[in-house]
Amino acid sequence: MRTPALPPATLDTLRAEPPDPLLLAVYLDGRPLHGLTGRIDWRLGGMLSTMVATGALTRDGGPLLIPTHPLLPAGRLLLVRVGAATPADLARLARGLHGDRPALCPADFGFTPAEVAAAFGGEVRLYEPPAYELR
Repeated sequence: MRTPALPPATLDTLRAEPPDPLLLAVYLDGRPLHGLTGRIDWRLGGMLSTMVATGALTRDGGPLLIPTHPLLPAGRLLLVRVGAATPADLARLARGLHGDRPALCPADFGFTPAEVAAAFGGEVRLYEPPAYELR
């Protein structure tokens, strides 16, 4: 059986069904933010990159919750260090926030859509990584 194609991570896609929380993958190895996280960071004028650079998200710390931002068609943002959480951990975090529309880009975390959908019991919006431009 073929897996249906995931919608692309664009502002239009987010506007159609605003997620809450939007889980974003962050690498702490010095490379620039990429994928959906990089596009959201670009939209926020580098705010997420600055937070990572100043140590707001560390290897020893947990995820970082950011409140709703007026420039994004999304509720809260949850920054999670890549490698620090399994799909089941992400599902528990989203449930703990009582978010009724969690969403993420599985590829950004290194997970398959099937792994994430199973962990969330199907109650999650999944996106393909943005091609190059978030509009």
